[in-house]
Amino acid sequence: MRFSSRLAANKAPRALIFEDAPRKTRIGYLKSVLPEFVGTTTRGYGQRTQPLDPHETHEKFIALIRDEAETWDYDRESSMSALTEHLKGCEWPEFYDFIELVGQLLKKKDDEVPFGDTEYFEAYTKKVNALLQEDGIGWNLNDKSELTRQIPRPVAKRAEAARDALKDKFAPARVHYQKATDYLYRHPIDEANSIKEIVSAVESVARTVEPKATTLGGAIKLLQRDPRFSTYLLEGLEKLYVYSNATPQVRHGHPAAGKPSLEEAELAHAVGVAYILYLIAASRANA
Repeated sequence: MRFSSRLAANKAPRALIFEDAPRKTRIGYLKSVLPEFVGTTTRGYGQRTQPLDPHETHEKFIALIRDEAETWDYDRESSMSALTEHLKGCEWPEFYDFIELVGQLLKKKDDEVPFGDTEYFEAYTKKVNALLQEDGIGWNLNDKSELTRQIPRPVAKRAEAARDALKDKFAPARVHYQKATDYLYRHPIDEANSIKEIVSAVESVARTVEPKATTLGGAIKLLQRDPRFSTYLLEGLEKLYVYSNATPQVRHGHPAAGKPSLEEAELAHAVGVAYILYLIAASRANA
């Protein structure tokens, strides 16, 4: 990490950038990441050192974003310059489209090589994510070459634990949990649906523990009679349930306008994960 980034990191926490591709990030990508994977440099016997051709990659990018091809109709000798200029001036979502596109093309290159002895995509992912982290960009390139929100490590560990716990009889909750996580960490962020799905995941777990219940509220009442569960902690779960029902755009039609904030969605997700793990663990105690 460069000096200025280290200096910024030691000051007050900066807000992550989600809806922009700053010039410094674009230049950093074009100078320190892209040339290793897209280019025309050749070595002995005419073999290109970079796995992707700039002209072909640019054509795929134009097709992807449905741009006017004529503007970038350069010959192959100047194709890298054309691609560079396009990426400097395109809309910020299109810049991130290109980052994902290159990753997808590199994954295909890896698959084409026999015996799996190349790791272009893995190297690309590491370089991209290092750049995004250094520049305070809130997106992270995953193993599917999709940009998702950066998940803090403690949160990621708890989320992984919840995902692993949602199996066997608790497996139905896994679909709701995955939707809740996708809504919160993929673009565009959908706070209301994330809250709805994490509460639905908790409800699925609670109703699995208490099969006679038809709602989360009913399950909570039955759980309160079970000595394995803390009535005080269940009061917190009840508040989460009430919040989801009372908040516009989450679970039920609401006469008020507005929607939950990102901070509320993050809190609801973290609390929901905690309750999923708690209900499953406590239900297995003395079972």
